[in-house]
Amino acid sequence: MFKNMQTKTSLFALSLLMAHPAYAEGEVHDGGTGGGLPQFDPSSWASQLFWLTIFFTLLYFVFSKSIIPALGNTIETRTSYIDEHIKKAEILSAEAEILQSQINAEMKLAGQTAASKVAEADVGAKNKLSVALTDFRTKYEDQIANTEKSIETARKSAMIDMEQIVIQLATQAAEKIAGIPASESGAENVVKSLGRKVA
Repeated sequence: MFKNMQTKTSLFALSLLMAHPAYAEGEVHDGGTGGGLPQFDPSSWASQLFWLTIFFTLLYFVFSKSIIPALGNTIETRTSYIDEHIKKAEILSAEAEILQSQINAEMKLAGQTAASKVAEADVGAKNKLSVALTDFRTKYEDQIANTEKSIETARKSAMIDMEQIVIQLATQAAEKIAGIPASESGAENVVKSLGRKVA
């Protein structure tokens, strides 16, 4: 658009220069010398100022009505575009801060939940270990008691067997030494009384 306006302005200026009386009549004003530039002829200064004023006024209207508003609109558009993107960036930054705070809150909550779960698991494991140890101790004590009972029963059985053997040996020894038959009941009473004295 600016190039088109510049081209039209140049053509308009050229047409004004060609419409000047000096160029239209083919005259050359040099102050009476027959040469030089007509711009330096004082007699043409009035017309030059007239056309300069008209040309400046036309340029002023062209620039004020077309080029300057176009530039102003472009600057205003760019400014509004930049302001809009700055506002969007501020909104996105605020949303990002909100999301970051939410993420931090969720991470904190997740950490607390994980710590609570770990503590619960630790308590559960300790309870299970305590129950297992209690069960093992109970079973172990029961096994020890059963073993002690078995040992005591075996000991009593062994003592009875030993008493029977001693009774038989004592009866046989009495028969061989004294040459008289001895009753097993008497020998049993003797052995038991000896066992009670030893105990």
